[in-house]
Amino acid sequence: MKKIKYIVIASLFGAFFTGCDDYLDINTNPDTSTTIIPEQSLPIVVFYAAQENYDHAEYGNYLSQALTTGGKSQTGTYAYKSGWEFLTMNRHPQWRRHFYDIGINVRELIKASEKMESSNFELIARTIRLMSTQLTTDVFGDMPLTEAYTGTSPKYDTQESIYAWMLQEADALIADYDNPALTQNPKNVQITPKMDRIFAGDLAKWKQFTIGLKARILLRKLPNWDNTPATCQQIIKTVDAALNGWTEPIYKYDGGTAEANCPWSKAQPSIGGWESRKNELEKAIPSEYLYKTMFGGKERMGSTMLASADDPRMESYLTARVGPKESPVLLYRYLKNNIGMDVSYKESHYPDLYNDLTKNGNPYTKVDGYVSLMLTEELLFIKAEATYWSGDKAGAHQLTEEAVRKNMDRMRPVITGNPSGDDESKKLYDSQSTALRFFNKWEKRYFENASLNEKYLPVNGFNIGHLMRQKYVAMLYQPELWNDMRRYCYSNDTNGITYDGVSIYKNLRRPYNLYEAYWMDGKEDWVQRLNYDPETEEKYNVAELKRLGAYKNFQWLKKPMIWAVNNGSHN
Repeated sequence: MKKIKYIVIASLFGAFFTGCDDYLDINTNPDTSTTIIPEQSLPIVVFYAAQENYDHAEYGNYLSQALTTGGKSQTGTYAYKSGWEFLTMNRHPQWRRHFYDIGINVRELIKASEKMESSNFELIARTIRLMSTQLTTDVFGDMPLTEAYTGTSPKYDTQESIYAWMLQEADALIADYDNPALTQNPKNVQITPKMDRIFAGDLAKWKQFTIGLKARILLRKLPNWDNTPATCQQIIKTVDAALNGWTEPIYKYDGGTAEANCPWSKAQPSIGGWESRKNELEKAIPSEYLYKTMFGGKERMGSTMLASADDPRMESYLTARVGPKESPVLLYRYLKNNIGMDVSYKESHYPDLYNDLTKNGNPYTKVDGYVSLMLTEELLFIKAEATYWSGDKAGAHQLTEEAVRKNMDRMRPVITGNPSGDDESKKLYDSQSTALRFFNKWEKRYFENASLNEKYLPVNGFNIGHLMRQKYVAMLYQPELWNDMRRYCYSNDTNGITYDGVSIYKNLRRPYNLYEAYWMDGKEDWVQRLNYDPETEEKYNVAELKRLGAYKNFQWLKKPMIWAVNNGSHN
């Protein structure tokens, strides 16, 4: 990793945020050398915390087989949308986001806060660094930690040691949040909502998020690494502590221009241009796996009143569209992953993932939507999973249902139209009212219909497959989607990997048209990690990549994370 010599934080980001000073509260001349104060750097660190969550989730939706595209090429600019030929991709934004956009700025923020003796800035910065560290190691594995920023070729720490550090840092942070000498320090500068768009400097709320991060870190011990009663109880206890005073860490966007728009929205902001991946939901297509297996989608015309899927949340993510002249009807169409469209079809014949037609519920794809650093239902699912593996399946069922109901509330259509307004507002009100009425109707059916209950949330016979299926739907557009699938080793009907006697992801199969040179060797291999950033690591740290066996080696992509090694003890 190339060492960065920086003068001021504003210089690093001046080109990125031109014209958007008010949004990130940056008011320094990017060409002027000056001393950076925490009030200027904290907004950037918080902003990138949300952006990094998007970066990971954008990849994960394709790698978890939720979304696909109309093409069927084995290679492409975005390997996760084509044939998994990752080694020729220019870069992955996750690496730079952690080490540069967050890492360097956190270091400078901590230095500045220490100089000012304002400890509140440092606590928030360390929490975001902890989150970023886990997100990054979970997609790359071994990486620089102890020697990061010490030279052009820092040593890579093992993933085991990184996890040990994260648990130690989580406990140290929680203790510091409980220390009045730090949290009530009279020299603490007041943090405003413009500096911290998530919690406005409320350290009690940042503490709860830190405890939630600890729970997520501990979850990696399940189901392969250290699935013991003691671990399960530790996870349960940690989640309970997080939920006691929990406020969800949401970064809310205002809408407007550039980075003021939610990254999942139709505005498609691309932060930094060359180093980012804008969402391409206008080209994305729901996979057969998502639509049929996860949503329980039906081969019906696209109408809320007809219940086109068992799961009412489907219509909060997708809006049906009319097909080509060969099929000029309103349908929820889908494709098998990377199989490609028929020649008469266009992406516009498949469901609208921005939901512009009905604006009926997806909070992530609105220009003034939000990115959550950790969903409340994620915490409930973490506790449910630990409760399941502790042997309490009834308790796990209850927690899973609670998490699903919470997620239903999140995706429930909202009414923004006005019944007494102009024609457009009246039309919008009627559309949203209809969507809400039928969402509520099918939600009730989802929980109370005997056949649906047996399929999705049975009281009797509830298993880990039911739990993870529900978490999959709830974690759409979240980084944990791909992490969960890898934790359970892509368990499916074909590879024969089971947990507690069941396949976790039934009907899951690898995409068609995978890059033959890497993936078509007759094995059921799946991509387990991303290759290191070619723009820095392959130029400045080749020796470390070769030591790991990762240098231009496609086999490295198949190596599981330490928490994804299935030892067979839970089959």
